[in-house]
Amino acid sequence: MRGMKRLPQPRLTGAPRAATSAESIVPGADRPASVGPLLGGAAGLVFLGIAALAVDVPVAAWCKDGAWPAAMPSVLVKIAGEIHRLVTLSELIGHTVSVVILLGLVAALDGTLAWPLWRSPAFGRPSRQPSPQQATFARFFGATFTGGILTDIIKLLVDRVRPRSTDFVTHSSVWDSFNEAVIATVTGSRSNINSFPSGHSAIAAGFAAALAWKYPRGRIFFAIFALMAASQRIVSSAHFPSDACFGAALGLLGASFFLHWQPWRPALLPPSGRGSGSAANNGSPAGDAV
Repeated sequence: MRGMKRLPQPRLTGAPRAATSAESIVPGADRPASVGPLLGGAAGLVFLGIAALAVDVPVAAWCKDGAWPAAMPSVLVKIAGEIHRLVTLSELIGHTVSVVILLGLVAALDGTLAWPLWRSPAFGRPSRQPSPQQATFARFFGATFTGGILTDIIKLLVDRVRPRSTDFVTHSSVWDSFNEAVIATVTGSRSNINSFPSGHSAIAAGFAAALAWKYPRGRIFFAIFALMAASQRIVSSAHFPSDACFGAALGLLGASFFLHWQPWRPALLPPSGRGSGSAANNGSPAGDAV
């Protein structure tokens, strides 16, 4: 009735909520990723590499000559020169040492990543299992460099003359770059016959895939960076266009293996929120431990 005070309702008590310390709270990026786009991109690059064999020689010969068309306006020549300079600098995205430095920078800026400890395997020893931060970075590292390792293996099995060591006047066929008689005439370092496939392109593609997996909002920029690194290998006469395509395909293939396969069980993280330490131990709700 009006004017009467409402009596306070009795507080319902019961068994305390179960502690959440055993809940597995795993960072989203540490979960297996969908590899469909990566495998599709790798397959597309393989077909593109096969098609690029038809233009390998004219493109490589033009890049080796390094001369812009005489009728090209001076303004366009300056713009093209700046683009060429930018592409040249992008080699850092595919170079092993510089990518390791970039990985260290990423790990320093992102608290969800941590360098793994180089020690004996931790199988069967829970106390030596990697932390979620270390496990995530290990996948990140493997996705970046597996493609580069695959290209090095193929280079030992397949010889191809680099454009910078090819005489396109005498050898105008794309198959001459694979010809053993032509390869035998190449002097200098063995690197001059290691054109197929491009290791820089593989590392750049794997690095871009790992970055896109961890930071999906920047995937367009990462793809552009990988494309620029692959283009640098072509314009510098280090590789034919098909070499870059096949190398990038191997980079995506290697990345798909590490970003999809999860060989370890993620470590448990403490629950988020206030009181996550003492509340979980005494069985009281995390929200009530103030």
